[in-house]
Amino acid sequence: MARILVVDDEPSHRDSLRRIFERAGHEVLVADDGEHALELLRREPVHVVLSDLVMPRMDGQALLKAAKTVQPELDVVMMTAYGTVENAVAAMREGAYDFITKPTKRGEVLAVIGRALERQALLEENRALRARIASAEGDASFIGLVGQSEAMRAVVDTIRQVAPSAATVLLLGESGTGKELVARAIHALSPRAHKPFVAVNSAALPESILEAELFGAEKGAYTGALERRAGRFERADGGTLFLDEVGDLPLAMQPKLLRALQEGEIERLGGTSAVKVDVRVVAATHVDLRERVKQGLFREDLYYRLDVITVRLPPLREREGDVPLLAAHLLKKLSVRHGKRMQGFEPKALEALSSWTFPGNVRELENAVERAVVLCPGETLRLADLPTPLQEHAAQGAPVLGDGHTLTFRVGQTMEQIERAAIDATLRHTGGDKQLSAKLLGISARTLYRRLGERSPDAGVDEET
Repeated sequence: MARILVVDDEPSHRDSLRRIFERAGHEVLVADDGEHALELLRREPVHVVLSDLVMPRMDGQALLKAAKTVQPELDVVMMTAYGTVENAVAAMREGAYDFITKPTKRGEVLAVIGRALERQALLEENRALRARIASAEGDASFIGLVGQSEAMRAVVDTIRQVAPSAATVLLLGESGTGKELVARAIHALSPRAHKPFVAVNSAALPESILEAELFGAEKGAYTGALERRAGRFERADGGTLFLDEVGDLPLAMQPKLLRALQEGEIERLGGTSAVKVDVRVVAATHVDLRERVKQGLFREDLYYRLDVITVRLPPLREREGDVPLLAAHLLKKLSVRHGKRMQGFEPKALEALSSWTFPGNVRELENAVERAVVLCPGETLRLADLPTPLQEHAAQGAPVLGDGHTLTFRVGQTMEQIERAAIDATLRHTGGDKQLSAKLLGISARTLYRRLGERSPDAGVDEET
């Protein structure tokens, strides 16, 4: 629930807005002019102010300046009649979040305030992350990247080095390895930490709306575009934009991203003029972008713009010794989430987790621990509380590692288990090089990706070409 301050000298309009927000589940404060609003702001923390522009005693523009002094990160949305739109635009130049015209429409009001509240939520999330950093003791967990393995220590060291710069960062790693967590850590340790962190997944949005979502849209740019809409780039202005699954960005949209990176400017859908933005981009992908370039699916110039600093996130199977640490960290977090007082793992449960290969990486581990926390009747998590595949894996016995070049298998293990163990051992031996691992195993790279539960970089390309 958010707290919204409505400032308007028209009682009927003020009450109408109050009812709209209360029905949406928000707490509402009201003021009949700027001076009354300022008194409230001095006493009460507020998420968003919705203020009329023209009022007696203290108008909206004067309130904007005063409100930003009292609560600097506060978002102020201005309301204006059609004849004073120019004044509202001037207010935006002075720091207003957005403006809407009177007479206001319920849908428009909720949409604009909703976007402002989303920005406030991101700011709060960033403040919480900075607080954790400030109280850190210097180990990897201070940015939520729990682990003592050499692979993770290398990642954390790189994050510390690149975060203070303005350089574009490209994060490479399988699904579930924590790419967004690393992006948030880079932002939190950067000079932009007090500005927004905005994330967008290129693969999760249909191509028909992705352009408007990234770059914004002018009023009337498409059916249903009833107002100008700021895209993720504009919302991240001054801060960091996390562009996840950038390898899935449609070719037609790649020139616009290249322009944003090169020139620091974008063009809204349906617009004719450039909009300057100051955004640091952290991009991420689980596919091989160089292969995409060779296949003509990704622009080479864009690839080199993104590949300024590359950070490879290791899969969980390459993070030797990290599973027990991660499991303990997750157990504590998830116990709080579900209102339980879990004390730890019984040895068999921890052994089962440690011997599992986790093709879904940290995300799969978190799901397994969360399921166990919910189902566990006591305070110690048992093997019986873990997902069935882990229980069966533990019952049949995991492969025994030999001298680093050999594996020993117990009688009774399935071919699937033996095959997966051989793949994991080969990947460790090659340092995660999937092309080389596939050759050593005598299978195609596409087959290896399929066995790992990943999409091959050349998925969707005719195998005969």
